This record gives sequence, structure tokens and C-alpha cells, in this order.
Amino acid sequence: MNVVIAYLDTMFSAYPQSPRMLEAKAELQGMMEDAYTGLIAEGRSENEAVGQVIRDFGNLEEVAPVLGIASDITREPAAATSGSFDASTERPVVQLDQAQGYADALQRIRFRFTTAVVLFVLSPAALIGLPAAAGSGSLPIGGHVGLLIGLVVLFIMVAIGVTLLVSTSRETAPYKRISDGQFSVGPGVTRWAETLAEANDRSRIRALQFAIGLWILAPIPLIAFALLSENSPQGDFLPGVGVVLVLVLVAAGLGIFLPHTWSRTLVDDLGRGAGAGAADDDERGIVGVIAAFYWPLLTAIFLAWSFIGSAWHISWIVWPVGAVLFGAIAGGISALESYRRARR
Repeated sequence: MNVVIAYLDTMFSAYPQSPRMLEAKAELQGMMEDAYTGLIAEGRSENEAVGQVIRDFGNLEEVAPVLGIASDITREPAAATSGSFDASTERPVVQLDQAQGYADALQRIRFRFTTAVVLFVLSPAALIGLPAAAGSGSLPIGGHVGLLIGLVVLFIMVAIGVTLLVSTSRETAPYKRISDGQFSVGPGVTRWAETLAEANDRSRIRALQFAIGLWILAPIPLIAFALLSENSPQGDFLPGVGVVLVLVLVAAGLGIFLPHTWSRTLVDDLGRGAGAGAADDDERGIVGVIAAFYWPLLTAIFLAWSFIGSAWHISWIVWPVGAVLFGAIAGGISALESYRRARR
């Protein structure tokens, strides 16, 4: 219901707060609350109820005659018609019910997506830790056995993660043109999405704070174990433990933060319908092309260095360095595209 009230505040924010308008606002809020309560009683989900209420009461010009304020508001040109196609942009128009369906899909897949990302981050942990533990004598297995187990665990975790991502893609497939930016925005859709995101911002910011704290602390185990490994009989093992703990802390931060990003993802995706879709598609296309050969090349470098140089104790450094480099490349491309858009 907080989303509906925030949306109502936005509806009336453009008009003078006269006693007549405030009375109309209170009356409309009562109508919205009654409709929302009735929909919840029928078994509708919160998002479905919010979407239906906004569809029924979210256009102030339509409800103004009922509220007796038709003469108090100025009719603004409609950004889009009630149809499903925008002739000015030659793109299909996303109406509120479609945006609501996309929001529901994002909510349904958020934990599966998060689990997949966490599995990807943790997948090298066994490959790093087991050979190091076997080499130091901490585990009663040979180094090659530890390597084999680590590789098996890595591929299993990656396979599970990919399977989860495939299942999420099936959920969002009906809304592919939204995620691709190939659409125009119907009346009230962007305002509804922003209101929904603002209602979820408190939990998202709190999750981000916890996640940032974990990410800041993440290097400490590696630094500590690296210092403790000097002149230690387990000098090759302790840094590996530090790397594994770094991965665990990073994965924990992602696991806390990512489930709370769905509403902002919705706003960003719907925002591309306002004309930024082509530029964003170009940006994501460039990053995708780079990623297509970057990660296989990085894997080949890791395996070649490890097998040919028998450097399993140190070759893991390829992954954090490679991840930081890829992040810098993707961030640089994003910054360049943002600069180009600002100059237009």
C-alpha cells in the first residue's frame, strides 16, 4: 500500500495544494485503499493489487470529474495513447499490466539469479583450496587427486549456475523486448516503476551497506594468511585458504545485495524505452563480444600455466586479476557511452 500512497503523492505533486485538491486527494486515497484491500481479499498478490489500483485510479484526468476537480487541473498532452503501438518511434508500447508482469517475473527469479552468481563466484574455491591443502599435507590425498576433485566441483557448480540462469531466462522470455529496450513506455508506467523502486530503496540500501562492508573486509583474510605463511611449514597452504575466504566474503555480499536489486532493474529497463535503448544495446553488445572470448582465453591461460608450469599454488591469481581487469574494461565502455550520450 505504501507504493500506492507514494504514487498518489506523485500524481498530485504537480498541482497547487489547495484545500479542494487536498480533499480530493484524501478522497482518492480512500478509494484506492478500498480497492487495494478488496483485491488482496480476493487472493491477488501485493504487486498485482498495486498494479490494478494504479490502472483503475492512476490517471488523474480520468478520475477528476468524479472528484470534482476537473476545472482545477490542466490537461497535459498524453505521452502515449491507449493503443499498443507508438507511431512516432515505431516501437510497441509497454502498458502498465505488461510492466507489472515483468516486475513479478523479476521478483520470482531474483533468488535463482543470486544463487547462480554466488555459485559462479565460489566455483574456483575447491580448485584453489584442495590442491594447496593436499600439497601441504593437511589432507590425506595427493595433489593430483585434489586437483581432480576441485575441477569436478568447479564444473558442477558452474553447470548448476548455468541451469538456474536458463530457468530465469524462461521466466523473462515473454518480456524480452523490455529487457532489450525495444519498446516505448505507456502512460504512467515509468512513474509507477519509480514509485515501486523508491518503496524498496530502504531495504536495498541496507543490503548494499552490509554487502559493501563484507567486500571491504574481503582482502583481510588473504593479507593475514599471506603474512602468517612467512617461515611457516604451511606456507603454500595458508594463502590458498585466504583466497577461498575472499571468495566466500565476496559471494556472501552478493547473496545479500542482489535479491534487493530487482526494483531498480525494473526502473533501468523501463527507462531504456524512453530512447536510450539503442545506445545501451550497443554498450552491452560490445561487452558481450569481449566476454565471449575473454573468459575462455583466461581459462586457457590458467590451465596452461598450471599444467605446463606446475604452478597450481600461484596460478589462481589469474582469476582475481582477470576479474578486476574485465570490470575495468566494462566500466570504461560504460563511462565512454555515458560521455557520448551526454555530448549529444
